[in-house]
Amino acid sequence: MKITLDHNCIIHLANLTDVGKSIQAIVSDTENICFIVNIGASEMREKGVFPDRYDKFEELLVISGVDHLPRLDPMGIYDVTFWDRCLWADEEMSRLADAIEDALFPEALKIDITTAGIASPDGRKWLNRLCDVHTMWCHIRNANEVFLTSDSNFSKKTKLPKLLTLGAGRICRPEEL
Repeated sequence: MKITLDHNCIIHLANLTDVGKSIQAIVSDTENICFIVNIGASEMREKGVFPDRYDKFEELLVISGVDHLPRLDPMGIYDVTFWDRCLWADEEMSRLADAIEDALFPEALKIDITTAGIASPDGRKWLNRLCDVHTMWCHIRNANEVFLTSDSNFSKKTKLPKLLTLGAGRICRPEEL
């Protein structure tokens, strides 16, 4: 199976949680091909992962035991993505990202990141939403079969059908796979 690991999976692996142990078993299964998305959520920034420090992202992947996995590149976003590990977006790519954002965060208040600042609580919320959207975007764009996450937002009854319609395939928690 082609499996996309969301950023929470990497954090679980790095922190050696029980969920992380389930993820290790999934990654180790030779029937699976697991993918990492080249994007760092706000939790990763606490570990020194910033857009200009891809080496820190790689260090986190080494600590997590998944540095050998293939990568998926998201669309480039200033001050969010790694510049040498992202794609220039076209209209079709942007429409898919917008549709994913509408599915995941339909009632979310817009955050003016230039006013709030990326390090603020609102900025962290904005960054995590953006990472969720672009991780799912990479998953759908690359036609992976399973989206692995510990974030229940992806599987809420109001959101899951919309994501499946967009091409998400199966979305599940590590212990469900």
